[in-house]
Amino acid sequence: MKKEDVILQIENLSVSMRAGKALVPAVKDVTLSLKRKGCTGIIGESGCGKSLTCQAVLGLLEPKKWSVRGEVYLENGEVPIKDDRAMDRFRGRKLALVAQNPMAAFDPRMTMEAHFLEGHPRREWDGIRENAQKRLARMGIREPESVWKRYSFELSGGQLQRFLIALVLGLGPKVLLADEPTTALDRATEEELLRILADCQSQEGISILLVSHDLDVISQMADTVYVMYAGQIVEWGEKEAVLRNPLHPYTGGLLRSRPAFSKERLKAMEGYPPRLGENVGPGCPFAPRCPFAKRVCKENEQALREMSPGHFSRCNCWSGHGEEKHG
Repeated sequence: MKKEDVILQIENLSVSMRAGKALVPAVKDVTLSLKRKGCTGIIGESGCGKSLTCQAVLGLLEPKKWSVRGEVYLENGEVPIKDDRAMDRFRGRKLALVAQNPMAAFDPRMTMEAHFLEGHPRREWDGIRENAQKRLARMGIREPESVWKRYSFELSGGQLQRFLIALVLGLGPKVLLADEPTTALDRATEEELLRILADCQSQEGISILLVSHDLDVISQMADTVYVMYAGQIVEWGEKEAVLRNPLHPYTGGLLRSRPAFSKERLKAMEGYPPRLGENVGPGCPFAPRCPFAKRVCKENEQALREMSPGHFSRCNCWSGHGEEKHG
């Protein structure tokens, strides 16, 4: 990816939880890029560090509880992720978050309309109402002028996600961080929300960093895929390369355990990812679960290497093993 095509760059981002005087690693040296008007996907099981990465990029982690190091750049300018006051210039206005629990984003004592008008002078309210209602109508909210007189607890999860997207887009951000935005939604509503996000890309020029544990969501939206395990990026590349020719056994396991409309038994991965602070030894953190692990895997941490043009993996012992390609 050319430097001029990149809008968001994360470099060597590490997050550790403070436990007394000790630091417990949770995210380890994550480096990734998001291109303009593109969608970068981060996939991995729960607890792998995906959401922590998003929170760190937005400067939302409390310094008393978390230690953050690394750099984040937006359009070549550094984002002050360690300065909460300075981040007020970025959060919402340049970097916006759509989280998996939209209910938590709204004050239940305020109508949906009040959330849009809050902080704006009264003379601007008519214009804000008009623009917001047009945006909500495009997002499939019927009769938005009446719906937005309601409170958040009166709306469904799908409606709340639509309201949240409309609210944050009204601030004109350049990058949308979507952290498991479809987790609590049924399949039909999920498909509709993904369409809305795709429209935001094409019509508003928004770039999206999409976090999910759902391969179907990532495969529909992302152009570049990063696979995360135990706080590390274990594989990344263009979507077609990663999903059709995985070069890390963890990625292969995710693809094999993907639900399919067939009578074949679902091939779930054995074992569990390490818990935060769990000592998995000096080697590859996936080695205890990997049927292909060798002695070198258990004794030495593997570096992220370019295995084929533009396709990187931390595994040097497994490259698909002649298994069928995945689509």
